[in-house]
Amino acid sequence: METKEFELIEQAVKAGVAPQPVAAAFNELSALRAELKKLGEPESYYLKAMNCPHHHRIFAAEPHSYRDLPLRLAEYGTCYRYEQSGELFGLMRVRSLNMNDAHIYCTEEQFADEFRAVNDMYLKYFKIFGLEKYQMRFSTHAAEGLGKKYVNEPELWKKTEDMVRQVLIESGINYVEVANEAAFYGPKIDVQVWSAIGREFTIATNQVDFAVPAKFGLTYRDKDNSNKTPLCIHRAPLGTHERFIGFLIEHYAGNFPLWLAPDQVRVITLNDDAALIEYAKTIVTELRANMVRVESDFSATPFKAKIADAEKTRVHTMLVIGGRDMEAGAVSVRLHHGGPQGAKPKAEVVADILASIRERGA
Repeated sequence: METKEFELIEQAVKAGVAPQPVAAAFNELSALRAELKKLGEPESYYLKAMNCPHHHRIFAAEPHSYRDLPLRLAEYGTCYRYEQSGELFGLMRVRSLNMNDAHIYCTEEQFADEFRAVNDMYLKYFKIFGLEKYQMRFSTHAAEGLGKKYVNEPELWKKTEDMVRQVLIESGINYVEVANEAAFYGPKIDVQVWSAIGREFTIATNQVDFAVPAKFGLTYRDKDNSNKTPLCIHRAPLGTHERFIGFLIEHYAGNFPLWLAPDQVRVITLNDDAALIEYAKTIVTELRANMVRVESDFSATPFKAKIADAEKTRVHTMLVIGGRDMEAGAVSVRLHHGGPQGAKPKAEVVADILASIRERGA
């Protein structure tokens, strides 16, 4: 359709003098042209600073009653923070970060159980990773900061701080209380841990939010049929995963336990004999079938050089196979920083590896 003709039809449609079929066809064509124009435009991308607003909008998307609470929204998501170049520090401070972040919306009556459950989860993680020295840092507000550094709700500050303090006391958790370090929206707990060499890290957080849900208009229908604002618990059990991995590298000095090691097992033959390699391949296949991270070295490289390479790359367990091992249906086990452990039946070695990984052994 010529531009001039299109403009004449558009004028007729707007003036209300165009026949109905012509007006309908014009409107349909205009809608299609608008869609085509959109497809030709570049898309816009936005960097998400934190997951909080996203989860609040999900909560607000549909009505809730007290029966729906507690409502827990968790997300393993990527967030972005524009750290200045001088502040960037390896894995410890990055601009693109991943968090197993969650927000728990609950009533005041449910708060203690939910907050305690988050703390218990942290203690479980510490046990898994062998973190024996830790302390929970309970940060409260300061009265002089109300309306400036903190939301001006003195009664809610007192109430929520008392609730958090009571949970910590009842749980018997090792904690210290620090004034004037709370989040602007409520009291919080920062979990401090110490690596094997004594360096202190903030590894997780558990925060109370009584202010932002109200700003987002989040409500639920209570038992008395009134609308109430839920409390929100922000929790990130391992902080940013980049920072946590950096902590683990230092904590273990790169010598990870078997279940956590990037290179769990390497199967090494004394030489490149075909029969020896076939025997070794059956072990590799069996371990991989059980989701073990296993590599192999069947090359003609001298045996000592193979071992040195595995030690250098911190492979946790080396399974060394020679002619006598093959004849006996056995495997010689060697551990990183542990040296030779002797020869054992193949089935026993595989079973021990799987059990150690399953039980998160050293």
